[in-house]
Amino acid sequence: MVTAALTPQMQTCVDRFARALFTPSKLMALHPRKQGHPGNAAALAPAITLGVISAFEGFVEDFLATVFYLQGQSFGQIAKKLSINNPDVGVVDELVRREFPELRGKIGVDFSVDVWSPPGVGKSFWLPRSLNWEATKAEAAGWMQVRHCLTHGLASGWGPEVWPGPTKNKTPPASSVLRRNSDGKHSLGLHGAITCARVYVAGARHVATVLALEFEQKLFWKTVPDFPLKAAPVP
Repeated sequence: MVTAALTPQMQTCVDRFARALFTPSKLMALHPRKQGHPGNAAALAPAITLGVISAFEGFVEDFLATVFYLQGQSFGQIAKKLSINNPDVGVVDELVRREFPELRGKIGVDFSVDVWSPPGVGKSFWLPRSLNWEATKAEAAGWMQVRHCLTHGLASGWGPEVWPGPTKNKTPPASSVLRRNSDGKHSLGLHGAITCARVYVAGARHVATVLALEFEQKLFWKTVPDFPLKAAPVP
């Protein structure tokens, strides 16, 4: 009885993920959703972005540590394999494929997530689009660069800015997921923050569900915010 009570549960990781996403999801409700610059509410987009990616990182560490433990790996092995900095969806995909080669044919299958597509220069409206798994990994990598720029003070996320490029080759720049302005600067906006949230939440849910099925477990995601597209303001 004691052993069962102390065994880590995958569902507990999902529940913690939901709790970590609660504040970013509620920040969306504070946005005025009116045309034009939202004033001080512009600070909501970078706050949501940072909150979501932080929640994702915590979930990845929690969930994969639980999976590796249930697989029978030692604490030393688990600690070494999870000593990764700022994992995005692609990094998690690579790690799971390496540790569970039998799942390579299941990850990314029948996956799709709806997001906002930034308007072109001179256009106003963000348009919905669907991402497959490969596109989601690329998008997540771009949003991780947004996170780096925000965290290190290279950009504020407040309005149109210059977002420095990544330091690693073959890494999508932050500008690849942001709205481009006529002066070459890029802006984040609430549409962008919602896209980031949907990419990371959907990516986490997909990989976790595939892993849970491998252990014959079913996860419940009802309490995890999904950051609906309809919550975005008019441009």
